[in-house]
Amino acid sequence: MASHPLDGNGHDTAVVVAHEIYGVNEHINGVAEMLRPYRCDVFTPSFLPSGVVYAREDEPRAYREFTRTPGVEGMGNALAQYTDGLRERYRRVLCIGFSVGATSTWLASGTGAVDGAVCFYGSRIRDYLDIQPTAPCLVIFAEQEPSFSVPAVTERLAGRKGVVTEVHPCRHGFCDPGSPHYSAGHSRKAWTSATRFLGLLPR
Repeated sequence: MASHPLDGNGHDTAVVVAHEIYGVNEHINGVAEMLRPYRCDVFTPSFLPSGVVYAREDEPRAYREFTRTPGVEGMGNALAQYTDGLRERYRRVLCIGFSVGATSTWLASGTGAVDGAVCFYGSRIRDYLDIQPTAPCLVIFAEQEPSFSVPAVTERLAGRKGVVTEVHPCRHGFCDPGSPHYSAGHSRKAWTSATRFLGLLPR
């Protein structure tokens, strides 16, 4: 899987950005750019076959193809292998995931593959509440999720060692400028929480 850092400045921290069902689209590349001011090297690997990128209007197809391969568990395993491959070069390996990428990040965090993780609205985390992250993990939810009860999931996560939850009064995708549910204000707040939680420092 070919992926190169956004820029290489000899930093000791790597941040891997885990994509949604669409692949490494403008949103994921935008997140990588937002990380540029920090002391880290940023990686945006694609876990979709041939690195395909789907348009938003192709959501049904993107979802169908993602569930076929790699699927959330397959992506979680691939993400863990990818981060493990960065160990020789970096002191800290962190991960930030969105939607299915967030759930995959949650799964990878339970394997010891990362030193810190932030999961943005990973709705499928509800199916893997038995996972215990081995490193600090911030789980950011949108308050309005049609497929599950956010309060019920956050209650299950409450008191879990190393796990912090944060809920914003928004809908799924509120940190994605291309989403109809985008909220600039809450996106900024969530991003501030994420960078502080991971201990990322300005250059």
